[in-house]
Amino acid sequence: MKYSTSWLWHPSRIRRPCGLIYLLLPCISALLILAHVAGAFSDASHAASTGHWTQETQFPRIAQSLKSKNTSAQALLVVHYARADKKYDRWNAWCWPEGGEGAAYPFTGKDAFGRYAVIAFKQKPKSAGFIIRLGDWEQKDIDQDRTISFDTSDTQEIWLVAGDERVHTNPNEIDLSVRVLGAFLDTDNGITLATTAALSKEQMQKVQVAHSENEQNKPKIKSFVPIQASLSSGAMYSVELVKPVADADIASLQIEIPGTKKQSIYARKILDQARFTPLEAKLGAICTPEKTVFQTWSPVSSDVQLLFYESIDAKKSSRALTLQRGEKGLWSIEVPGDLQGQLYRYVFHSYGQKREVPDIHTFAATADSAFSIVADVNRLNPKDWDTTASPLLRQPTDEIIYEVHVRDFSVADESCPPKLRATYAGLTHSNPAKNKGISTGLSHLLDLGVTAVHLLPIQDFTAGAKEYNWGYWTAFFNVPESNYASDSKDHLQPIRDVKRMVQQLHANQIRVILDVVYNHTSSTGASSPFDQTVPYYFHRSSDDGRLMNDTGVGNTIADERPMVRKYIVDSLAYWLNNFKVDGFRFDLVGTNYPETVRAICDRMVAMKPDVTLYGEPWTGGGAIHFGKGAQKGTRMAVFNDHIRNAIRGDLDGNTTGFATGPGGDATAIQRGVAGAIDDFTSEPTETVNYVSAHDNLTLWDKLLKVAPKESDSTRRAMQKLSLGIVLTSQGIAFLHGGCDFCRTKKGNHNSYNSGDEVNAFDWNRKLQYQDVFEYARGLITLRKAHPAFRMSDDEMVRKSIAFLDNAGVISFTINGATAKDSWRMIFVAYNGEPKAQSINLPAGTWSIVVDSKNSGVETLRTASGRLEIPPYSMIVAYTQ
Repeated sequence: MKYSTSWLWHPSRIRRPCGLIYLLLPCISALLILAHVAGAFSDASHAASTGHWTQETQFPRIAQSLKSKNTSAQALLVVHYARADKKYDRWNAWCWPEGGEGAAYPFTGKDAFGRYAVIAFKQKPKSAGFIIRLGDWEQKDIDQDRTISFDTSDTQEIWLVAGDERVHTNPNEIDLSVRVLGAFLDTDNGITLATTAALSKEQMQKVQVAHSENEQNKPKIKSFVPIQASLSSGAMYSVELVKPVADADIASLQIEIPGTKKQSIYARKILDQARFTPLEAKLGAICTPEKTVFQTWSPVSSDVQLLFYESIDAKKSSRALTLQRGEKGLWSIEVPGDLQGQLYRYVFHSYGQKREVPDIHTFAATADSAFSIVADVNRLNPKDWDTTASPLLRQPTDEIIYEVHVRDFSVADESCPPKLRATYAGLTHSNPAKNKGISTGLSHLLDLGVTAVHLLPIQDFTAGAKEYNWGYWTAFFNVPESNYASDSKDHLQPIRDVKRMVQQLHANQIRVILDVVYNHTSSTGASSPFDQTVPYYFHRSSDDGRLMNDTGVGNTIADERPMVRKYIVDSLAYWLNNFKVDGFRFDLVGTNYPETVRAICDRMVAMKPDVTLYGEPWTGGGAIHFGKGAQKGTRMAVFNDHIRNAIRGDLDGNTTGFATGPGGDATAIQRGVAGAIDDFTSEPTETVNYVSAHDNLTLWDKLLKVAPKESDSTRRAMQKLSLGIVLTSQGIAFLHGGCDFCRTKKGNHNSYNSGDEVNAFDWNRKLQYQDVFEYARGLITLRKAHPAFRMSDDEMVRKSIAFLDNAGVISFTINGATAKDSWRMIFVAYNGEPKAQSINLPAGTWSIVVDSKNSGVETLRTASGRLEIPPYSMIVAYTQ
């Protein structure tokens, strides 16, 4: 693993199906508690009933007693938890055995200490990890994972205090005094203070602010006022100083409370002020054959050193250089000579600590993300790089996107040379169809006719060598992932390989869109280069300093802060400029602020007018800042989950949709067909229409779940109709890679780390479901040939599309003349019912180009008057 100590998409913590026994363990644990509480705590009953405990309170151990009552469990863990605010509602312990799945255990037991949870293990683990959390990952009490070993015993009992990372095995030795949870300089003279419990009147009167480097220079306090904060585990206060803090002292202050240790006051919101934000600075290691300029930003550091290392195994640096302090928190140094390929790290001196970490602005890194690498990326360009042009897009709705994971696409392609499988090079391996066989690799993309590939994250992420992962846990945002490189030991090879991949795709008129994750990072705290460069700045935090979990994975990037927003926009510009990518898909863009999204759009469009930008307008459970509708008037499109759900039903359950069972929401389909302009968009260019993606059940697996008794031919018909609705609707069309040949992941709805057995493209299915592939290919040919399906203006859509009254069938016409199409009038009908439907065609003779079995632009037959549409099928016809 790279930096991953607190990232929540860990196999042990991800919310995904687990074995039956693990589903039953929380129930077993609850029964144990009910069986035990009747008479176990008489010696501490008064403390428990009053809700107060002192240093003299004795806390009985109960693990052995509980274990003796549960003979089916090989091991037992009791987690005691105390909160000073006594608010235990919805707090729970998320626990997992080493190498196993995680589950939630509520604090249903009550004793003198506070609350407790009992975790029973069917098999004794070597160790167990745990996180104390609120609800379903709304908040974590302590950010990092904590573990307890079972090496010496099959029962373990631990005591935890809210806000304290220590794990206690002797509750009677716990320090119960009030502690500072966090202190933050948020304005020129304003400090936000959070404590584990309310301070006494005497303590409040004696609180002082000290200067860590000058005992005589103590800022005077003007006011000390209690405030409310919903996420605080104790008490909070607003501390106002008499005078503003000098710029040189913002990271030198400490809070002194009688009876507690001095605590650093971290500069936080004050850093958003213009005097600390060099928005025009060029950050990173800018390398040429003559010199390298290293520049970073850390306004809270008193000193920054640059360390060079000779190898990844070096135990100490070979050279140390001191950077010069500049304006607005910048630090820089110019080093002569050609440093291409040089390993380096920074040491930031702040808040009394030395923090050695890689450069968050680095352009290359070692495979384990432990070292930054100096890289002049222009020297890594493939031959003819400057003359290989990117395919141009006339308008956003011309894009037809095909989502793939680099490894998935080629790892099981037998036509691909073994050394190229699962690599960037494997993605562009060509294998045309031969002797009535199938095409694979790049040839498959060309045969299908899509305009762009959407690549699941290829920015450096936290995974070990050959460890499978989707990549949604970025370590360094400007570094290509090494696991897909042809030689991961050559630290610059990932850059060469990505450039070569992009060049070959462009040469074949296929655009490249990167899936990017500027909403959270793979690590926090001591293991995070971001947190160590400027503590408490890059991650969003509550007023009391707790990490906000808007993403549902433990931390959230604070893009509302100027230098974080700059980091994001600069990073995107780097990929656009240096790798010639054609667009970006933004993971959980709902967590980002509208100002950030507008800044992204403005910069990207200025650099590349035909750039493709789209994202998920939701979060992982936190507040939505950029939801559906927020994209109006911008170049950012958003995924249309309304049409997705209307077509397929729910994501992983048994609810059917229009194309997957009888009935369905016809009105939602109609709104989606019209580009959602009467739903949440101002133009059809703002909606991305889809029915499946890498998340959740594949479309075929959904059909197997909701239509298990239907024939294979019926499910094929449902698959074709679902894809047909997407490809004949106004907006940007998006296809999950492999949906064109009924891709299955064996029912796995969250295969982020499930390996090749589940995720690999099974190319044999393309031959097996060749009729579905041909149908999808024909629909793409139709869409590309006729602008009537790709209108970019809402007024044109309103003037062109007219829905007709055909009971049980969704049908409409498109005025080709208004849509500037070569066909005068187009007729489309969808039958989502399990029986054939008879409809009235508009007046005239119609040339049918799409029916239940075939699709494309060639006339299959003509029809007029009444027309019967088979179950789960569609019709596209035209008149000249």
